[in-house]
Amino acid sequence: MGAGFLWGTTGIISKITYAETNVGPISLAWYRLIFAIPTLALLVVIKRYKISLTMREAVLFACFGFCSLTVFETLLFTSFLYTTVQHAAALLYTAPAFVAVLSWLILKERFTKAKVAAVSLSILGAFLILGVVTGEPFFASKTQIGDLLAVGSGVGYSSWYIFGKVLGKKRDPAVTSLLAMCFGAVFLFPIMVGLEGIRIPNSLLAWQLVATIGIVPTAAAYVLYMGGLRLIEATKASVFAIVEPVSAAILGFWFFHEMFSYISFVGFALIISSIILISTSRT
Repeated sequence: MGAGFLWGTTGIISKITYAETNVGPISLAWYRLIFAIPTLALLVVIKRYKISLTMREAVLFACFGFCSLTVFETLLFTSFLYTTVQHAAALLYTAPAFVAVLSWLILKERFTKAKVAAVSLSILGAFLILGVVTGEPFFASKTQIGDLLAVGSGVGYSSWYIFGKVLGKKRDPAVTSLLAMCFGAVFLFPIMVGLEGIRIPNSLLAWQLVATIGIVPTAAAYVLYMGGLRLIEATKASVFAIVEPVSAAILGFWFFHEMFSYISFVGFALIISSIILISTSRT
């Protein structure tokens, strides 16, 4: 739950960073990894975890880093420019629905009735937040563009489970995450340079903000979550992680007076329900 709360601060810190500094969304995503990587590397060294890679695994890790971090981070941090923290957090959590579909297609896991129901709830919830159910056309506003970017980030984030399942069988999660982040940072760098240039934080406040987002909702949250996984089952941990969109919604209201419309709130509730359904399903 502590990890979920820290993840929920990502949108708040991002919006403050955009308002107070010269750092753009892709630059912020890159700095997030740059500050998180040394933290995880230190953990790996302290725990004396072994790092080894075959050529095939290196290729898979490159795909892992690109899909699960480069694409995910780019879309998520850009979405914060256009939509509310509440919408971005809720739509990011459509990821479990995409995981259910991708694991069925790629890993050949069973696609049960519970999963079908959960995916349906998640899609309906996303449509409600996007305004499609009420007849609002796609790309009708900047907010909706941000919402669609957040959905895209959910797709990118869902690939973390697929790659992690394949590459994390014989590795400690810290090693798997560290390698993925390294590849993700490498791929993200040319995208950042091409779209935004190299934006070095121009003040002490700017450095404090980018360091905070790299350490608090990234490295620290990861350490808390992995610590929790050692004590409780993964399904229970995934349910407790629902604290993230809830905390993001509360913080968005507290700091920026963001409020869900009635329809969006129903969509939010449906997405949360879909996560609980997938997480508690036994098959």
